[in-house]
Amino acid sequence: MARMSVDMMTVLHKCAEIELKSMELYDLYADCFTHDLDVARMWRRAAREEEDHANQFRLALKMRDGVIREVNLDPCRVEYILKELQFAIDRVKLSCPTLEEAFHSAIKLEEDLSGMHVQYVVDFEDEMCRKFFNALMMDDKIHVSRLREAYDRQTKTRDR
Repeated sequence: MARMSVDMMTVLHKCAEIELKSMELYDLYADCFTHDLDVARMWRRAAREEEDHANQFRLALKMRDGVIREVNLDPCRVEYILKELQFAIDRVKLSCPTLEEAFHSAIKLEEDLSGMHVQYVVDFEDEMCRKFFNALMMDDKIHVSRLREAYDRQTKTRDR
């Protein structure tokens, strides 16, 4: 059975932090669009999904010895993404984006992060754990498409 190294734990902590920063960004977007209840709800839902992702990384961290064989992610990429997210959060705190800008930013973020969810980052030694985490992430495969559909609905509604 493999032991989880300090480096592996650090990367998993940072991945959880990325998800929490994404949650913060989406909550800020919801705050920017409180005048449109449907849009605000959509951003809150996206924020809660990111919170769920963070919780999955936290759960993986609790499964120490014999469950995780390897963590496959470049720590430099993780740090870069954290800095980019913080920059985006700081920008929104200064000035709310347009809805179009928020959607474009979120879609780009989700595309950049799509390979950073637990089932892609963690190589599970235990088959049952792998299946468990894959099941948790099943719904998330449509995350980007859901944002694109919401964007399309909003632009069509506003064009009328």
